[in-house]
Amino acid sequence: MSLITALLLSVFIAVIITENYGYGYWMISRPIFAGPLVGLILGDVQTGLIVGGSVELMYMGILPIGGSVPPNAQIAGMLSTVFAIQNGGNPEVGITLALPIGMLAQLLIMFAWNINILLMHRADKYLANGETRKVELTHLSGLLIFFIVFFIPSFLAVYYGSGFVNDVVAGMPALLMDGMKVASGILPAVGMAMLLKMMNMKKFWPLFMLGFVLATYLELAVLPISLIGFSIAASLFLLNKKDKEADDEFVLDDDEVVEEDTQPGILTKKELRQTFVRSFFSMTSINYERYCSLGFAFAMIPALKKLYTDQDELNEALIRHNEFFNCHPYTGNAVLGVALALEEQRAMGKPITAEAISSTKAALMGPLSGIGDSVFKATFMTVFAAIGAGLALDGSILGPIIFIVPNIILNVGSRWYFIKYGHKLGTSIVSKMKQGNLLDKFVEGATIVGMMVVGAMIVGFVKMPVAFVWNFGEKEIIVQELLDAILPCMLPLLITLGFYQILVKNKKGMYICVIGSFVIGILGKAIGMF
Repeated sequence: MSLITALLLSVFIAVIITENYGYGYWMISRPIFAGPLVGLILGDVQTGLIVGGSVELMYMGILPIGGSVPPNAQIAGMLSTVFAIQNGGNPEVGITLALPIGMLAQLLIMFAWNINILLMHRADKYLANGETRKVELTHLSGLLIFFIVFFIPSFLAVYYGSGFVNDVVAGMPALLMDGMKVASGILPAVGMAMLLKMMNMKKFWPLFMLGFVLATYLELAVLPISLIGFSIAASLFLLNKKDKEADDEFVLDDDEVVEEDTQPGILTKKELRQTFVRSFFSMTSINYERYCSLGFAFAMIPALKKLYTDQDELNEALIRHNEFFNCHPYTGNAVLGVALALEEQRAMGKPITAEAISSTKAALMGPLSGIGDSVFKATFMTVFAAIGAGLALDGSILGPIIFIVPNIILNVGSRWYFIKYGHKLGTSIVSKMKQGNLLDKFVEGATIVGMMVVGAMIVGFVKMPVAFVWNFGEKEIIVQELLDAILPCMLPLLITLGFYQILVKNKKGMYICVIGSFVIGILGKAIGMF
């Protein structure tokens, strides 16, 4: 393949793959769709259909759920198609290389996630000064990072051939790569610690521990733990209500009518549409420390600028929305909508505290992420991928069409309606809370759920598997099993609490925690701890 052709094809591949994190999550980079697309460009659609369908089925159960970064199906499907066509339309060649290509891409994505941490910390400074334009450019720089990370290896693989891929995979420095993997499992503890700092850990730590215990000993997912937290909050409210009038704000007779707050809102459909459009870039600067926090702040900027004319209030709101946030990109828009409503009510003078907003976000993102991952990603996408892959393997062009059309409709429709009705719900809730007592209860309830969710998320996100094995004579003691016998997930819990203490006591604690994560990961791997 000529140099120019390899360059152009690699640019195309990198642009398409970047959508997976950079712009919209449209599913156009999935093997079932991207394989035939590459085949169309190279003049062999049939090989593209067969390789794309085969690789899609290979990677069907390997999904990036929560904060995981599994072997990447997208670049595996596209480069496997290229290699198959280069070898005379031989699908077996491409399919054989799909796994090593996916594993190499996994390391590249992890590298990009770590580089994006630098973007986020640069944005922190801009957010503190209210320099929204610089914040936006910093966030969107993630597009360039993902493009470069995918373009360079794609070009080398396309230009030098399939042998290059095997040589690169074999030549990776194991210590550095494995150490980075360990560090990537520790870094989410920094984001968790930041959330704990924002959510009054000193007062609500028992709920945090309860969420952790439910996730470790009962192995409950975030959604049921969220429901338990909601039940606890509701029970406390009902048991401690002081008079019937306060209770009637929530429990009404059929013939009663709630007196709505007639004060018009500040936000219009224009700001909701702006947030909707920006939500397609929610994962552009995704990173291991705070995941999609900067993407959340990026989406909120137009609305926040309209709500807060005072610069200090704007800066405070901007910083508030660069906290740890991780949710499915579709259902996460519901959190955006509710956050817009809470910020709007706060700007209108309602007693909505910063803690209430942070706690509400934390309470919602866990269960909504679980719904998004299980319903949209693991079920909806998988069903249409299976149908499409089956047709593609039979050589039918309907395969990729049947896959992509429903996914695009779901992407656009769910994002808009989640924002629209999330904002409507948030506004309705706040407008009915006219008594300060009820607002206090709302904040307390959101914090209870939020603390339990964070406790549970430590189990799913923070990973520190100990590899030490002690031998005493003929007896072998596996240290990880010993730690689990004392307290499952003890190290993830301790590292999160340790980071929390550092953040509370040190102004530059965030940088200490991030650097410490890498040091622990690489040195721990070097001495055989992990």
